[in-house]
Parts: sequence; C-alpha cells; structure tokens
Amino acid sequence: MGKLLLLCLAALSCFGIAAALQCLKCDFTMFDIPCHTTTVTCQDGQQCAIIRGRAAGRKLIMKKNCVDKLKCGTNDTSTWAGISYTTSYYCCEGDYCNSAAGAGARLSLAAGLAALGAWLARGL
Repeated sequence: MGKLLLLCLAALSCFGIAAALQCLKCDFTMFDIPCHTTTVTCQDGQQCAIIRGRAAGRKLIMKKNCVDKLKCGTNDTSTWAGISYTTSYYCCEGDYCNSAAGAGARLSLAAGLAALGAWLARGL
C-alpha cells in the first residue's frame, strides 16, 4: 500500500511540473540585437511573450518574458521625454515558444523526418 501511495505521489508531482509553462526571459535588447536569455516558469494565467517597443515606426526595444493573458495582443502607448512610443505584446502558447530558434529547430526536425521517409520509401 505504501509503494502504491508513493508511486501516485511521484506521478502527481511529475504532472504538476509538466503543466507549468516554460518561457525564455530576455530583460532588454535594442534593434533586435540578440540578448542573453534565461528560463522562467510562468504563473497561472500567463503566457510566453515577446514585448516590442516602437517609436516613429521603428523597432527600438525588445523583451521576452511571461505576461498576463489579458495583455496578449494589446498595445500600450506612452510618452517619455517628448517621444511617443508603443509597446506591443505578442503572446504564444507552448514551452519556449517565444524563441525564434525553437521554431527553427521544429522545422529542421520536420525536414529531417521527411528526408528520412523519402530515403526509406526509395529502398522499398
């Protein structure tokens, strides 16, 4: 009975870990220069996001982090030192989805599997 309880507890703790959304965090970068990222775990009600700041139609700053779902797809307009700028929140769902590198890795895996399938089909 004790082993069964321990096994159930272990399974439930693994489920809880898997349910937490993992995102990349980049505190700040300018002009799309790559920045140092770390991994963060989002709280309930948050999604991964890329936050962009624009002024005079130019991309100026970028951050990555978890944000409240209510911010997703919205824009904030503010003025600082007489310059009006817009902050836009681009959200996504899925672990590390706020990384362009992650999308490239999925594309490479798909391309690799397609090539393997074509090679195997040729041998049949």
